[in-house]
Amino acid sequence: MNSYSYRLAAFSTSLLIELMCYAQAPNLGLLLAEADASEGYTLFTPGLNTNVYLIDNCGEIVNQWNFSETPGATCYLLEDGTLLRAGTDSLELRDWDNTLLWSYAMNDNGLKQHHDIEPLPNGNILCLLSDNYTKAEIIAAGRDPGNVGAIFILDKLVELQPIGTNDASVVWEWKFIDHFVQDLDSTKLNYDVVEDHPELLDLNFPSAHDNDWTHVNAVDYNASLDQIIISARHLSEVYIIDHSTTTAEAAGHTGGNANMGGDFLWRWGNPQIYRQGGPSNQQLFLQHDCRWVESGYLDADKISVYNNGGDGTGTFSSVHLITPEISGGIYQKQTNTFLPADFEWSWNGAFLGVTMLEGKKCGAYSLPNGNFLICESSRGQASEISKNGDHLWTYKNPVGASFFNQYDTIVLGINTIFRAEKYPGSYPGLVGKDLTPQGIIEDQNSNSDSCATVVLPGIKDIKTKSITMVNPIAGGEIQFNQIVNAASITITDINGKVVFNQSGFNGNSFSVDLRPAVYFLRIQAGEDNGNLKIIIL
Repeated sequence: MNSYSYRLAAFSTSLLIELMCYAQAPNLGLLLAEADASEGYTLFTPGLNTNVYLIDNCGEIVNQWNFSETPGATCYLLEDGTLLRAGTDSLELRDWDNTLLWSYAMNDNGLKQHHDIEPLPNGNILCLLSDNYTKAEIIAAGRDPGNVGAIFILDKLVELQPIGTNDASVVWEWKFIDHFVQDLDSTKLNYDVVEDHPELLDLNFPSAHDNDWTHVNAVDYNASLDQIIISARHLSEVYIIDHSTTTAEAAGHTGGNANMGGDFLWRWGNPQIYRQGGPSNQQLFLQHDCRWVESGYLDADKISVYNNGGDGTGTFSSVHLITPEISGGIYQKQTNTFLPADFEWSWNGAFLGVTMLEGKKCGAYSLPNGNFLICESSRGQASEISKNGDHLWTYKNPVGASFFNQYDTIVLGINTIFRAEKYPGSYPGLVGKDLTPQGIIEDQNSNSDSCATVVLPGIKDIKTKSITMVNPIAGGEIQFNQIVNAASITITDINGKVVFNQSGFNGNSFSVDLRPAVYFLRIQAGEDNGNLKIIIL
């Protein structure tokens, strides 16, 4: 065989292997990335693992943290760049470099935290806690003796103030049990006409979940209102309460900005609980992740929610925006039913041909431009849609109790994530941080390999092109879409070693002499900068 034939055979073999690897669509990591996907970085914590990941739109890690235990269940990137995470037993705060700053053993201190936490502007933390009562205690509160087991589980909220590196103090508290009404036992102080008190919860409303009656799964805080919203899954309602109260006021019915103590300022989703309408009036079904849309976003101050039961038929889940009606600081009602009468916006549909249907967990996060990042927990999947339903991005978590490889069989639940959050690049917690892509989590992903576009404020659609070569050769060319002036370009390998560096670059292409591998290119031009992956094959 002559040298030409040898080189041709080697090239054909290389090309065949490459085509075989890329013919099958990935089933892990980045599954879809459209050009219109929102700019930003997605944060998630795998449900069966101790790691937390922040990834870019190409599915590449830009930062990761490791905690002492599996999640219980949410985490938040704070505005100072630290990461707050709830574990199965403790709360932990770590800096950008994964240094432990503070931890608090919740269970050891008699606080059974679950589902969600909420960082407050003052540095304190709102926590959801189980609040358990014996049969005798809940009957004494007015519960029907014939409809209660040995234990009756409710929920409460506490506000924790971190102290030092491993301590905390409870500085505020709110409990469901202080805000019941019932018309069964006239000897009790909370005996009254249920339908006359929509600000209270009917303790004897029949439920399929009598032992775990409220099952709150989400908490969010609105700083401008100084109010809290919570989601009670087993009652299919969301509630807003006043946070301006003292703990004593929160246990009563007066005090605070609204002078209603800890009573409900607004409730929505299932008005039959306060005897307004019937089953046909129910609009939420086992919902999760109620929250106010962030200030400054397109839908600011509206309420988003993931409606697990959709329309109640159990055939799909849905995502919604709700806009409460407020006048003079008071949430409005019509014929004693809290407004609005219906959702402002709704979506249900399919991702990659699979109908969105999740019985538990999940989340919906409204983005700055009005798009939504939707988390399907059992699939370990986060997807972005536009307000008109265009499917723009999907990422499937490749981490369970262990790490999965591309094309491994993934059954429901082994790669679960509770929720996912997406932060724009302008988010204060990301400003000044090194966001250089560090590679994907899984072993391979052709979608991530081809996702090599960054958009800078002043340099649009900067791209690299993959360079195919049989053996390492000189003259590999990296091209940009347009002329780039006065740019500083640095290329590093996957270990962070600088392999190319040039200042004052002008042009739209340059040559490098690098072996086949994955590299990371950083470009700076004036105040604009960006990171992208280049693949030399």
